[in-house]
Amino acid sequence: MMHCDRNILIWLTTSAIIASSVSFLRGFVSKTTDINQQLSYPLENIEKVSIETRKIFKLTNEKEFKLKEDAVYRKQVFMANYRPVKNSAGVNCTKIIYNDKREISNAQNIMTKPVSVKSKLTPDFYSNITKNCDLFRDSRGYIEHPLSKAEFEFPVAFSLLVYRDIEQVERLLRSIYRPHNFYCIHIDSKTDITEREAFQKIADCLHNVFIAVKSVDVRWGDFTILEAELVCMKTLWVYKQWNYYINLAGQEFPLKTNREIVAILKSLEGANVVDGSMEKAKKVYSERWKMAKWPPPHKIQLVKGSMYIAVNRHFVDFCLHDPRSHKFLTWLRITENPDETFFASLNNNPHLRIIGSFLGEAEEYPLKPFFLRHVIWKFPGGISCSGKFVREVCILGVEDLGRAYNSIELFANKFHLDFEHIALDCLEELLYERTWKEYIEDIPIDMSYYKHLHYAKMQLKP
Repeated sequence: MMHCDRNILIWLTTSAIIASSVSFLRGFVSKTTDINQQLSYPLENIEKVSIETRKIFKLTNEKEFKLKEDAVYRKQVFMANYRPVKNSAGVNCTKIIYNDKREISNAQNIMTKPVSVKSKLTPDFYSNITKNCDLFRDSRGYIEHPLSKAEFEFPVAFSLLVYRDIEQVERLLRSIYRPHNFYCIHIDSKTDITEREAFQKIADCLHNVFIAVKSVDVRWGDFTILEAELVCMKTLWVYKQWNYYINLAGQEFPLKTNREIVAILKSLEGANVVDGSMEKAKKVYSERWKMAKWPPPHKIQLVKGSMYIAVNRHFVDFCLHDPRSHKFLTWLRITENPDETFFASLNNNPHLRIIGSFLGEAEEYPLKPFFLRHVIWKFPGGISCSGKFVREVCILGVEDLGRAYNSIELFANKFHLDFEHIALDCLEELLYERTWKEYIEDIPIDMSYYKHLHYAKMQLKP
C-alpha cells in the first residue's frame, strides 16, 4: 500500500511539474537579464503542445536521424523537451554570478535558516521512479535530443567515478547527458548496495549509460584511482563513435554547455588536454617515485600532472592496448599518486608517438593553461575560498560561483549538497537556461581563446 501511495505521489508531482511549465515559460521569456536575454520568438499556442510531442524529438534507434536547423523546428524541440530547472530558494542566480553582494548575502542568509536545509533524493526515490523510464526521463528533465548537428556529429565519452550522493551524481549526469554521447559510471566497491542498485536502474533507463562491471575499492593517492579510470576506458572503448574522452568525479559540475564543450574540443583539432610539468616533477615531486628500484621503462621522462583529462581515441587506445603502456603501469603501481603521473607522462613523451600528444616541454609554452577544471587549492597566497576547505580543496560556496561561472574552465571541482547548496542549484539553473538559449537562437560559440592555445599548435599529428 505504501508503494502504491508513493507511486501516486510521484505521478501527481510529475503532472504538477508539466502543468507549471507553461506559466514558467511565459515568465522566463518575459525577463531580460545580462546573460539570459529575451528569447526572439513568441510562445503563442504553447498550451496546445501535448507532452506526447516530446517523443517525436527523441533520438531513436533508427540508422539515420535527421536534424533540422531552421528556427521553427528548434522552437518545436524546445517546447517538447524543456523542463524548468529552478533553485528552490528563489534567489536571482544571474545577480549572484555577477557578484551582486546583496543577492549573495540574501542567499547566505537563506541557507542559515533550518527550513532551508535541503532534503536529498534517496536511492529509494530513484528505485521507484525508474520503474517507469519515460516518467523518470521526462520528470527529471533529461534532454533527449542532440540539439545541434555539430553536437550530433561529435559524440563525447564521459567517465564518472562516484562513491556517494546519488542525487548529486544524477544531477551531474543529467547536465551532461545527450542521447548520442556515451557514459560510464564506476561505483566504488564501498558504496552501499541500495545505492548501487539505484544507480543501475538509472542506467537501465538511459540506453547510452553503462555501469562498470568491475568495482574498485578506490583509495586516494594509490593505484586504485587509476585502475578505476582504466575500467571505464575499457567499458567505453568498444563504442567507436565518440571522438574525445573526458573523466569526471561525482562532486563536479560543468561550467560549459555541451554545445560549448564540443566547440572547444573541435577547436583543438585532435590535441589532448593533459596537464603536465617536467619542472615540478624534477624539483618538487621526485619523492613520489623513489620507491621504484629501476628507471621508468622505454625512456619515459616522468611528468607531474592531473588525473583529469580530455583525450582523443588514439590516447585511450595507447593506454589500454600498447605494451609500453602496460609496462609503465606496472612500474607505477608501487609509486605515490600514479594517477597524476601516468596520463601526464604519456602525453609529454612524444617519442611514444601518441597522436595528439604534446611536443616540447610545457614550461616553454605559456599558452597552455589547464582549462579542464576550476579548482581552488589551499596554497599560501592562493585564490581565496569563500566556501570551506576539505583535504586542501575548496568546497565551492555561493560567493565562489561568479568567478567559476565566468572562467575559461570546462568543469568546477567541487560541490557538496549539504554545504551551501544554492551554489550548485544556481549553476545548474543557469547552465540549463544557457543550453536552450544557445540552441533556440543558434548562437555561435566564440572559440578565439581556445583555438590559439599551444595544445593544438604543438601537437603530434599523424
